Amino acid sequence: MHQRSSVLVNRRKFLTQAAASGVVVAAFVPVACATRTPGAAVVQTVQGSLAASKLGFTLTHEHICRVPLKIFGDRTNALAKAIDRAKMARDEGVDTIVDVTTFDVGRDIRFGEEVSRKSGMQIVACTGQHLFAPESFNERSVEEITELFVREIERGIEDTDIRAGVIKVASRSDSMTSAEKNVFKAAARASKATGVPIETHTHARRRGGEAQVEIFEAEGVSAASVSLGHSDDTDDLRYLIGLAKRGYTLGMDHIYRGMADGEKVPWQRRVEYIKQLIDAGFVDVSFERLDLRRRRAG
Repeated sequence: MHQRSSVLVNRRKFLTQAAASGVVVAAFVPVACATRTPGAAVVQTVQGSLAASKLGFTLTHEHICRVPLKIFGDRTNALAKAIDRAKMARDEGVDTIVDVTTFDVGRDIRFGEEVSRKSGMQIVACTGQHLFAPESFNERSVEEITELFVREIERGIEDTDIRAGVIKVASRSDSMTSAEKNVFKAAARASKATGVPIETHTHARRRGGEAQVEIFEAEGVSAASVSLGHSDDTDDLRYLIGLAKRGYTLGMDHIYRGMADGEKVPWQRRVEYIKQLIDAGFVDVSFERLDLRRRRAG
């Protein structure tokens, strides 16, 4: 599971220390996970449709749907390790994982489905494109890229009937290449066509989310359908508040990195400014203290 054991330990340690600091930790269903169908919000998982009310505690930016052969040697061993890590996460109170592994970084959708089925972890798979947009995307029209994303959302990924439940796109810095711009335009159009939300990779320390939202707004996609990933890598509150005021979800999904020695934005600072954002009213869900000893009933 992409070396997730140390990550889980660090997240658990972070949450424990954050709780000790008096910070309220969220256990919530992210807005940018559900699509609206008549009468209900529904999420596509690797095992089919799921009511958004059943998502539970959700990690919104993870990588499971690929086989880390360099780490675990072969597919069988990698699968066993991934299932074990997913069960570990469930035991720690995680109900759902949004997987943002795209085709260009070795996505194996059957691997992700088997991990979900054998561990009980709910997994939402993605369409889209990862960090380095291939130059071939300069030769494809935005319409062609949009068609690819829509096909994986409406018909299924590769030759399966497993449908993507989120669109993942990324830019490397505060400016964007032509290929990246095409991908972001396509993501916006696919989101508008299908109702599926967007999760991005941002370079927050360079205020990368600002260039991303310029494209989204030009394309007319709803800010409520976009989560700007890795936003906690900066403590520039003017940048974060500016995006939040425009209606975007801030993905605070690199929090565990603040546990590393020498990290530019240590965990204590991340706790501090997340608390400031909460106190300023930039949240529209109910918060509750997370019981780190919680186990799933049944």
